[in-house]
Amino acid sequence: MQMTPDPLTKIVKMGRKVDPIIFETLAHASSSTFQSPVAYHFRTGGKRMRATLVLLACAACGGRTQDAMNPAALVEMIHNYSLVMDDLIDRGLVRRGKPTVRVQYGDSIALLIAMLYREALDDLIGKCISPNKIRLVAVKSMKDIIEGERLDLLLEQAGREDSYLKSQRILNPSFSIYVEMIGKKTAALFKAASQIGAYSARTKFTIVKSLGEFGWKAGLAFQIMDDVLDICGQETGKQIGKDILEHKLGNAVILTALKYLPQNKKSEVLAALRSEQVSQAMVMRTRRLVMETPAEKDCREIAEKYLNEAKAHLSVLPKSVYRDGLATLSDAIVSRTF
Repeated sequence: MQMTPDPLTKIVKMGRKVDPIIFETLAHASSSTFQSPVAYHFRTGGKRMRATLVLLACAACGGRTQDAMNPAALVEMIHNYSLVMDDLIDRGLVRRGKPTVRVQYGDSIALLIAMLYREALDDLIGKCISPNKIRLVAVKSMKDIIEGERLDLLLEQAGREDSYLKSQRILNPSFSIYVEMIGKKTAALFKAASQIGAYSARTKFTIVKSLGEFGWKAGLAFQIMDDVLDICGQETGKQIGKDILEHKLGNAVILTALKYLPQNKKSEVLAALRSEQVSQAMVMRTRRLVMETPAEKDCREIAEKYLNEAKAHLSVLPKSVYRDGLATLSDAIVSRTF
């Protein structure tokens, strides 16, 4: 397996090798008339970055990539299950530049599709090497994702009538609360992908643990860059300023910008996030205010710090093209533009 000059191109090529397994698993789990809606979300694209992470981690530990195919498909299924649920919770309209599952088929069917993804995971776990260990890691990651989603909702400043969220809302979060949230919502699955790849290679636990730390830090870097692109990016395949529309204070760039803004402009940003209806004009104004500050630069530097910490954990692995591939993948996380 040779690495190409364009890491994101390689990510798509490598990760997409699991697509036939995913489509076969979904077809087996659904009725003939339901198969097209069930497969829709996976047909809209995606980088398959987490699947690539599993495959590279396995190979870097001396395992065979074919032994990691089902585990890689499993991790990708968990990720996409969480995306369909996230779009339901956030009433998302666009994902990967296409209508979300809920827009295409309605909320009720989108919920059923997500439930089917969740139930089909067990079929894949049964086909994995070290299924009991992989099941424990997979289930823990899903529990973490749920907790991360809860914290993300509590960091929303308006827009929902749920009594629990209104009573528990976090109005003045520290950056450490933000890191806790993204750690569970995003980094937990990067950690799981790295560990599952290592387990697929039947490697020793000390290496599994180090690869988990690599995935954790890489996942933190990934989510911070996602936040940067949401506010400061151009074409990401998502709505620009989606976090502002969704009243989210749990965005690294917004949270960092508040430290720099004078009180009147800080109040304006918070007022927009706390408005029940956020207009497009408010989104553009809030983006401009945030981008007047050094917040983007600061957040890119934080992501770079996590990236360097992530790559340090790869030193436990023997030198190989696959270890280099893990480093290249993590570099792509920070340098990406979409």
